Amino acid sequence: MSASREDNTSPDAQLSSHFFGDLLDSIVVDIASECHRIAKLGLDRNLEDEEEELRLSTQARVRAADPSNSGETNSKYVVDIFGQTHPPVANEIFDCMNCGRSIMAGRFAPHLEKCMGKGRKARLKAARSSTAAQNR
Repeated sequence: MSASREDNTSPDAQLSSHFFGDLLDSIVVDIASECHRIAKLGLDRNLEDEEEELRLSTQARVRAADPSNSGETNSKYVVDIFGQTHPPVANEIFDCMNCGRSIMAGRFAPHLEKCMGKGRKARLKAARSSTAAQNR
């Protein structure tokens, strides 16, 4: 059946199909031989980095799956997947650029949202101020 099907296709289609097949084979062979050469000669410098990332990722998965591990080294600091410790709440204090008040880092974004009248709280603040102005 395939022979009769090939007879029905045009010579141009057969030629382009043959050309495409040869091109694809050439590309696959080039990539495979280059990868083999790099692995054989040890030229892949990123291989060690990838192995280290894989090891750290596996350790993090084991720690996350362990029910006895609460994810904390002590009661004050939380350990992230990279093994770094962080306080559960950001305790740094920043000054608001708009009103000058001192705000804790964990509350800075919500404060700016209210203080500058931007974001989802802006509509509520604008609605309240317009209602107050109408009542006067």
